[in-house]
Formats: sequence, structure tokens, C-alpha cells
Amino acid sequence: MRTYIFTDRERKIIQGFHNRKIGMTNRDLSKIRSRIKLFSRLKSDIFLYLEFFDAVMLAQMTNSPGKITK
Repeated sequence: MRTYIFTDRERKIIQGFHNRKIGMTNRDLSKIRSRIKLFSRLKSDIFLYLEFFDAVMLAQMTNSPGKITK
């Protein structure tokens, strides 16, 4: 498992987009967007990670060992 998805530079670009300081036509942002579109497995892994993270947090909050179902 990798410890990051985006480089520090890419994070700054994405944060700039979220803060409305960088527009959709920004060249660097376009590169990041195209990479996300191309790598469907990356997208599914991100969603899987988020589901796993939520399940672990829920299990820790409820102190209930075992399988968590949706």
C-alpha cells in the first residue's frame, strides 16, 4: 500500500481548485483530472479505502469486534 496518492505539488493544485484560486482550465489541474479518469482502478481503490476506513472507525467507536455489514 502506498502512503500517498498525490504529490505535495499536486495537493497544492487541488487545494487551490477547492479554494477557487485555480480554475478547471489550469494545465496542471487538467493533468491530474485526466490521470484520475484514465486509472479506473485507482478510483475504485480510493472508494474501497474510504469504505474500509469508515468501517474501522465505526468498529472502534462501537467497540464491537467482528464483521461489520452495510
